[in-house]
Amino acid sequence: MSETDKKKNQLWAKGESLDQQVHSFTVGDDYLIDLNFLTHDCLGSAAHAVMLSEVGLLTVDHRESILKSLSEIFQASKKGEFKISPEQEDSHTAIEAYLTEKLGEAGKRIHVGRSRNDQVLLNARLFVRSETLELVYKVSELAALFSTRSAELFDIPMPGYTHLQRAMPTSVGMWLQSFLESSLDIIRSGLLNLSLLNRCPLGSGAGFGVSLPLNRERTAELLGFSAVQRSPIECQNSRGREELRLLRLISDLGILIEKISWDLQLGVMEEANFFKLPPEFTTGSSIMPQKRNPDVLELLRARSAAFRGAEDELRWITSKLPSNYHRDFQLTKPPLVRAVRSAKESLSVLSAVVKGFSVNETALSRAMSPELYATYDAFRSVKEGKPFRDAYKDTAEKTKNGKLDVESLKQDWQLIKATQLVYLKEGNTELESLSTQISNEKTRLSSVEQYLLKL
Repeated sequence: MSETDKKKNQLWAKGESLDQQVHSFTVGDDYLIDLNFLTHDCLGSAAHAVMLSEVGLLTVDHRESILKSLSEIFQASKKGEFKISPEQEDSHTAIEAYLTEKLGEAGKRIHVGRSRNDQVLLNARLFVRSETLELVYKVSELAALFSTRSAELFDIPMPGYTHLQRAMPTSVGMWLQSFLESSLDIIRSGLLNLSLLNRCPLGSGAGFGVSLPLNRERTAELLGFSAVQRSPIECQNSRGREELRLLRLISDLGILIEKISWDLQLGVMEEANFFKLPPEFTTGSSIMPQKRNPDVLELLRARSAAFRGAEDELRWITSKLPSNYHRDFQLTKPPLVRAVRSAKESLSVLSAVVKGFSVNETALSRAMSPELYATYDAFRSVKEGKPFRDAYKDTAEKTKNGKLDVESLKQDWQLIKATQLVYLKEGNTELESLSTQISNEKTRLSSVEQYLLKL
């Protein structure tokens, strides 16, 4: 490609020469990262075209030809067949170049009233909305697995630990129930994030408004937002904010992932032997023939740390800047895309682990040593009227002397179990409600795509 042809590919080109080293540095891998935003760019461009035609800045014929071509790009992008060249720099340029080459004058009109600044801001907003919804959907599937396995394993006793020391009786099902509740919390947070990002920045231009009769409210409506983001300067100042909310959600998900990964890794140690992973989930040693390693758990745990790294990376890029647009914002996309991709893959792998691990009831039963029931004994004395501190000391003495009536005390677990089964049922009811909300939102956003792009 000649130097002249390269310049033609850039929306900002005015015929000046380019230093190729500097140009390559400023573009970086943005042209590759933007492949993740192509479908959203098509959606935003379609809504913009419809609005332009309604306010008289685009003919109906031009609008229809643009929408048809955007639909082609959208579907090619879904198949991985639409490419962005380094010279084009980003998805906006690649789309406009395609429209101009195919449609001529109509393609040259699509950028009126827009800047790459508000385009990329909208792309990020649509990406975050779509990926947040996909993420909470995947978490809801994981939550359903936790619920199913919790119910299956609720009667299998297991030592509860504090400080990694045996503490009180629990069960495998009660342990898994905790991750159901963590999942519900993440889903609630994700749906809250969706309500907070529900404002459309398109039409703010470079960040100072547009002196054309744009109907920003109409564009917002077409894209499924409830309102416009009013201040054009605030539009640019908010760059990274919604992305950071999603990465914070992913970091919270990482806490769940690393906690259950750690728990399972401790449980599959031969010294405990509480749990087993399917052989196909383990790897071998290059030197020790007998080894089977739970690498999958360790890498899930490591990815959880990487989620927090991505969140910190994004926060540092955006937190040090003055008002308005800065090219620094280009570097907000890699940690976002990387973390989203890794989180979805981690959820799929963790779901397979949760579904596939087995329980060694014999080892668990053997670990249910008498001292686990000491607190139950103290509580029994309290029920009989003894002050707790006196009951505590009496039980400590009985435990020391091996005088606990363990078989009788085992019945007290039933009181805890009864309450937790009620809570498990409540958790399932909430999961059903949240899943319905997710399904309704997916349907709503799918209808936005179908209407704009006639899919």
